[in-house]
Amino acid sequence: TVRALLMPQPALFDGCAMIGTRLYSRPEAIATPDEFLAEYEYFGISAALVHHAWAARHDPDRGNRLLLDEIADRPALVPQWVVVPQGDGRMAHADELVPEMLERGVRAARIYPRTHGFPLTDDVSGPLLAALQDRRIPLFADVSELSIGDAADLCGRHSSLQLVLCGVDWDCDRELLPALARSPNLHIETHAFFGHRAFERIAEQFGADRLIFGTGLPDWSPGAAVMMPRYEDLASEDRAAIAGGNLLGLLNAAGGEQLPPLAELAPPAPREGDDPIVTCLRAGRPLTDEFVFDAHGHIGHEGSMGTAEWCLPHTDADSLVRTMDRLGVDRSIVSSWGGLMMGDPASNDVTLRAIARHPDRLLGYACINPRYPEIMQREVERVFRSGAMRGYKPYPPRHGIPILDVRHRPMLQWCDRQGMPVLCHGWLGGEEYVTPDDLDRLAPMYPGAHFLSAHVGGSWEFAQALVPVMRRHPNIYADVAYPETAHGIIEYLVREAGADRVVFGSDGLLIDPASQLGWVGWARIALEDKRKVLGLNIARLLGLRAQGYGRRITPKPSGF
Repeated sequence: TVRALLMPQPALFDGCAMIGTRLYSRPEAIATPDEFLAEYEYFGISAALVHHAWAARHDPDRGNRLLLDEIADRPALVPQWVVVPQGDGRMAHADELVPEMLERGVRAARIYPRTHGFPLTDDVSGPLLAALQDRRIPLFADVSELSIGDAADLCGRHSSLQLVLCGVDWDCDRELLPALARSPNLHIETHAFFGHRAFERIAEQFGADRLIFGTGLPDWSPGAAVMMPRYEDLASEDRAAIAGGNLLGLLNAAGGEQLPPLAELAPPAPREGDDPIVTCLRAGRPLTDEFVFDAHGHIGHEGSMGTAEWCLPHTDADSLVRTMDRLGVDRSIVSSWGGLMMGDPASNDVTLRAIARHPDRLLGYACINPRYPEIMQREVERVFRSGAMRGYKPYPPRHGIPILDVRHRPMLQWCDRQGMPVLCHGWLGGEEYVTPDDLDRLAPMYPGAHFLSAHVGGSWEFAQALVPVMRRHPNIYADVAYPETAHGIIEYLVREAGADRVVFGSDGLLIDPASQLGWVGWARIALEDKRKVLGLNIARLLGLRAQGYGRRITPKPSGF
């Protein structure tokens, strides 16, 4: 059973944020300390560990000092210095640097070995690492700068150094779990760690103290990050530790008795002016008073533990419905992993069995591999004409047939005649994917079909290319599912393309739907627009009519 979510929510302490302007910035990104504090106030984040963009991208020593000036008199922003090994005059020797850090109240360090061009070998970085270890200063590094395997090796050589690896993704269990097992001083920062029930699995296997909450600001919206500590099925003490207690403990250990402890984190204060959805999410309650329809889900076969590439435990239909209940998601339209990878009849059977088992909760996308015309024709008859499937999920990245190829035509023609959605894997570059240019050609060819461009939330470049195409064609929609959604992109899509043209998808159970619900649920858009995105739009496209909210939905004639 799911542990009660009605308990007071724990204080959040962001362990991954970078202030300051940058040469290459995403649209609508924030930069100044006051902008960060305003964002934290909205999301109920009590404090943040921050470093400076100047230190990361230009001059570490100068950037570190700018940081202290810019966050002075802002106690909720805790400074973190970017450090490099001594030897080239850019930074003081470790024997001088580390005492100065503590003297100035800096309790954490961050390294960029790839960007700054130095190895973590003992002859180059050994003195710096030893000094940090001796003074119990935790060291942070992004996984793009230090691989999981190299991080585990570093932890082995410096067994008392507390290393926090930031930006660890959802799809790395095969490498991550052995690294955690052999490295008790390795911690994972969570702003990209959105695998289904990932927090639960790490807490159970290694202890909740291995997880450090983070947002990834200013690049990523905090909406997903704040959902995982709230909605994972965790003991209350583990929930509080992950949300902020673990980071607070690491920082308070720095310097021993030289530094006074940081103040205990204050729990999120009540906030006036929230819409009912944000109020519910802030309390960690299921959205049972709203109608929520996930337009983009995936399941494995019964008892599935993943695919050849990914460890994905708890991803069959029963697990999905349990997670939907935990969040208050009414319905989901899904395709099977096998459908994406193989596109064969047995994979569609997985989806059909799931629908039969949960007829009031699940609907299906058919996956049909165009490489096999005879099989394709039989599947069109079997899964579409019967009315069992409610949409088509082409998958050019695996099936290897571009969406404009004539071999997709029978399925697209069927969707055109029946007014069905076509969920297209969208990304810029490469004929394998369904680009905005592809949709610009497809939409007028099949005006009755509804083209959902998936994963728009993850790329400003893609979103900005798609919006003009959406304006030209009323049958193109943006599906926002993506593990890391750019800050401000939901608001941009609703403003520029219209609330009627954006749909909520989770990409679950590849990703934990709790995180993806956060992108839309916390978005700063009008309540009625949010309700459209969360469920009303996809229900309308599928020929379903929501009656109020909260799992009260009835079908209407749809032409099958």
